[in-house]
Amino acid sequence: MRRYFLVLLSVFMVGIVSQSVIADDGSSLPTNYFNQDAGDKSTGDFSIDDPNETPSNKKIAIPRDTPTPLEGVRWQKKTIWIYMRTSDPRLKSAFQNAVKNWNKVKEIKIKWTKDEDKANIIAADGDLSANNTNNGVGYQTAQLGETKTEYNPDTHELHKATSILDPYQLDYTNPNFRSEVAQHELGHALGLAHAPEYEHSVMVPRNIRTGITKNDRKSIHLLYQ
Repeated sequence: MRRYFLVLLSVFMVGIVSQSVIADDGSSLPTNYFNQDAGDKSTGDFSIDDPNETPSNKKIAIPRDTPTPLEGVRWQKKTIWIYMRTSDPRLKSAFQNAVKNWNKVKEIKIKWTKDEDKANIIAADGDLSANNTNNGVGYQTAQLGETKTEYNPDTHELHKATSILDPYQLDYTNPNFRSEVAQHELGHALGLAHAPEYEHSVMVPRNIRTGITKNDRKSIHLLYQ
């Protein structure tokens, strides 16, 4: 039996010198498929080893035209469980506020669980400094967050998502900004892709200047209706 998953890395960075928000260039869509044989005992961050966790065979319909671009995947159910893995109080508050804002979209319900094994989404912290870049002329960008997701490309069904915020970069920013970064990362965990910079969306990867917008809410509505 062969299992297929897709790992998506959605990064969000901030310019230390100019203080403008910069992320990856947003020009490439996630296409890094990998597979794993059942007989392969090697493990990775995103392999599914639980025999009770059986992917659905039903193909999920993904809308083609939405105000905010989609990754082409979504959760099978509209109730999505999230587990708080970070103990950082500022990041916990950011994730909690982000969940509260996403729950204003009636088509989905994100609920907190104390059982990590039950969770669909993991809200975590981590040192992302290894991904920092420097162009050699005194301008450095530092990654603020990252979301990794796995899904079945045959059915478009999400199986797991982990959203990571970097406390070393975010602990000294204001609460609204931290929440917007968390909203951006959870947007990826729900199935949203990066939006063009000219759009009004929390999913714009550069120079973020807003939280969840009407465009984002409508896109989730269309994705999960």
